[in-house]
Amino acid sequence: MMMKWFFPSIGYGAIEGFSNPGLEMFKGEPIKAMAREIIQNSLDAVNNLDKPVYIEFENSYRKLSDFPGIESMREIIGKCREFWRGQNDEKTMKFIAEADKRLNSSGIFVLRVSDYNTTGVKGAFSSENEITPWKSLVQGNAFSVKNSDSAGGSYGIGKAAPFVVSKLQTVFYRTYDTDGVKAAQGVTHLTSFSDPSMALPGEDSRRCSTGYYSINNQNVPFEVIDELEKINVRTEYGTDLFIPAFDFASGKNDWTDDIIIEILDNFLYAIYSEKLVVKVDKKRVDKVSLARHIDRLMPKTKHASYFYNVIREDNNDVIEEKYKLYSYGYLRLRLLYKSDLNKKVLVVRNSGMKITDIKGLPKGISYTGFLELQGESVNEFFRRMENPQHNMWEPERHEDPQLAKKLKKEVEGWVKDTIGRKIEEISGAEMDIDVGSIFNTSENINYNSISDVNKKENVTDTIESVSLVEQERKDNTLKIKDIGEQSEETDKKMISGFIDDSGNSIGHRHRSGGKREASPTGRRGYLSEKGPDKMYDNSTSSIKNGGKREVEVSARFISKKEGLNRLILIAKEDINTGEIEIVSTGENGKILPIYVDIAMGLNVECEALDGHIKIKNVKANDKVKIDFYIKGGKNYAMGVRAYGN
Repeated sequence: MMMKWFFPSIGYGAIEGFSNPGLEMFKGEPIKAMAREIIQNSLDAVNNLDKPVYIEFENSYRKLSDFPGIESMREIIGKCREFWRGQNDEKTMKFIAEADKRLNSSGIFVLRVSDYNTTGVKGAFSSENEITPWKSLVQGNAFSVKNSDSAGGSYGIGKAAPFVVSKLQTVFYRTYDTDGVKAAQGVTHLTSFSDPSMALPGEDSRRCSTGYYSINNQNVPFEVIDELEKINVRTEYGTDLFIPAFDFASGKNDWTDDIIIEILDNFLYAIYSEKLVVKVDKKRVDKVSLARHIDRLMPKTKHASYFYNVIREDNNDVIEEKYKLYSYGYLRLRLLYKSDLNKKVLVVRNSGMKITDIKGLPKGISYTGFLELQGESVNEFFRRMENPQHNMWEPERHEDPQLAKKLKKEVEGWVKDTIGRKIEEISGAEMDIDVGSIFNTSENINYNSISDVNKKENVTDTIESVSLVEQERKDNTLKIKDIGEQSEETDKKMISGFIDDSGNSIGHRHRSGGKREASPTGRRGYLSEKGPDKMYDNSTSSIKNGGKREVEVSARFISKKEGLNRLILIAKEDINTGEIEIVSTGENGKILPIYVDIAMGLNVECEALDGHIKIKNVKANDKVKIDFYIKGGKNYAMGVRAYGN
């Protein structure tokens, strides 16, 4: 029996270079891609549903002579070099040189990935025309057949991922399936080359880039490959992958932690629900060790930490709801509302694998969510609209795209509505106040003369008028200039300002002093304790110099106790970057800015900074919704000023 590498003839077809498209898509993050695809395949082949699938990643250094097919491959690499020499393909020649270096060294690292409590890969010795899981995984291209109808793969692309972590782009497969069949075979992705000794009479001597370590040049697997048995003996049902020239163990990054991070990112719920246990060299990842690994690998596991807290069944702060999706099955949604969460929802299929992110989720409050598809029918339906990377729902891929689009929209809409109801609960009832008539920014209100502004009854609390006295910085380089009227109670001048956390007010600052660059500007501004004073330039010409000008807006508010409010705002023109100033009017008719402590955009990017609300990418006539907290927790009759460029 001849044991060597065999490469089929290209049959006068296309010559194949090194840049295999199926492999290229995984080369950005090879370790993570390899781990994700292998674990997914193992979960899809679970044998006993009452026990977890167990997977081992073990790396070992082996003598080159102890690995199958090395001598034969060394000859093939030499023929690849001859075929491509002088072709001006730098990338191909670099790969050939690297492979030749490995094949002429004293030894190589071999990564073994083994799964247990799986069915193995069936159909290794089926008839020539029968499409089986073994032929799909080992011998096929661009199709996928699995042991289970509900298995996750459907494109046959993910099986390319293990090849990208091998400097030889080579993988050996071994299985012991639940039918009692054992099989082993090697696959390699090199380049086209010419070898007349492989050609049959009249056949094209040029060979395909994909070769097989098999029996008698017929692409038939072995029952046993002795060299693999010396690395590891299999006595239980399952599948092994042996990946030669695995060099990541000697690199700067810890490949074991890269795999664990990928496990925590994509298989967190599978681990927590005890459907999966993984051992990466000597590091065991199971339900008991989850929290320890998450903490150890921070900040790369930040999102895993958020999701871990929401999937924990012992977390009494989590709210859980269910939704029946017609006859397909159920949706199970768990939500945790707390400060400083990631505002994302983890979506998993029945195997516990992460499958997608829901876009456009509400951002008005802080939360983390978990959505599980429950039932074979709903999992099968949504699986059929997954992209090749299995991380997005794309209805156009489904055989019924209109129905797929409808169900996708219904699932995502239910999640968004559930979160939205919580926001409405926190925010309270809407106040129909047309603040545009009170604080019409197009009127360019003068801070020095505001007595002609029509005052309206305060719907909540009436703001107290505040008198601010002149203050100076200790270094005397900047000081507050008086811009108000003379007070009857004091001989000092009144100036405008904003209300701070303690009910005090801080005035507008204007530059002054002996230095030329410190001359007065005449622009409105406020004191920032964290840095330079913030100034607003109302002149249109300032835009070209990076300044901001006042933008006309209309607005109304939703108000609730303890300082939480919602602003609904429509700008009359685009604001690329800008700020919103929340203002109020007191009994004396003066308008004062109110300090905003926290701001959260429901449908716009925003943040609270130095008492104002920073905003980005606001389109004219779009309705913008922002929830914000007022420092001090008081309620005021409010209006807005918007500045942008």
